[in-house]
Amino acid sequence: MRAHHLLLLIAIGAAGACGTEAATTPSDDLSPAPPAGGQQLATSSYLLDPGGEIYMCYQFYAPDERVAITRIQSIQGDGVHHVGFYQAYGRDESPEPHECPVLIKQTWTPIWGSNTAAAELVMPTGTGFVIEPGTQYIVQLHLQNTGDTPLDIRVGLNLTYEHDVASITPAGIFALGAMAFEIPPTTTDHTLAIDCPLEKPMTVFAVEPHMHKLGTKMVANLTPQGGTRAPFYMIDPWAFGEQPIDPLAATLAPGDRLDLACHYDNPTSASVGYGESSDKEMCFFVLYYYPFDHLDGCITSL
Repeated sequence: MRAHHLLLLIAIGAAGACGTEAATTPSDDLSPAPPAGGQQLATSSYLLDPGGEIYMCYQFYAPDERVAITRIQSIQGDGVHHVGFYQAYGRDESPEPHECPVLIKQTWTPIWGSNTAAAELVMPTGTGFVIEPGTQYIVQLHLQNTGDTPLDIRVGLNLTYEHDVASITPAGIFALGAMAFEIPPTTTDHTLAIDCPLEKPMTVFAVEPHMHKLGTKMVANLTPQGGTRAPFYMIDPWAFGEQPIDPLAATLAPGDRLDLACHYDNPTSASVGYGESSDKEMCFFVLYYYPFDHLDGCITSL
């Protein structure tokens, strides 16, 4: 299905957690400090017990003027599986930190995300994520403590703003992925294939692959309209702890076709299916591109 229909889906809830929200207030800045003219979105602390897993959401507000985000830098450490950065339609989210065991809501639009490691995205000159005045931001943390001691977890996003929005070409994301698959037990090189015919022009400047612990490699190919299939992107071997945002410059046109293959080894005696937990699996490939018009992509549904 097309990705904008993904907004109609509520994802599978996460496992229960043992932990507590600490007294740190979101106004306490993290290091490095936010850039001049920009903004830092700093969460309060969450103390996560060993074996715990939880989704927490934190709310912030954009400036009272129209801005464009031209750089995003995450500040994070151990215990963070992913950070989701969204903008809300209206101000429907509770202003207090709260548990939010969903992948996405109908009232959220994705802006950006990082995975297990701290990440940075710098937009091409003259482009940015355009944000309307007073927009409610949601920073969603998927936290998982696989160690033997409690983790005190805080996360921050440093946003660099361009205030002359008239000079900016809007940027956004386009995703390929699957939300319904099973990896059979004791399987080597199980492959999940996704085909994506493109319907609009896109100037791509970065890509973000995402799989979990059973992933071994990801391969994407591009077939231009009337042309020959050729390699577009590959990460081999896949390292769960290093999930990158990689620069990639490409111009895509209507009629082109992307195909994606996620490869897995499952040495366990149980089938492993799609899920937000790190003990389940995913297959997503996100393109960052401009000019952005609306959220779109090729996502197979539940």
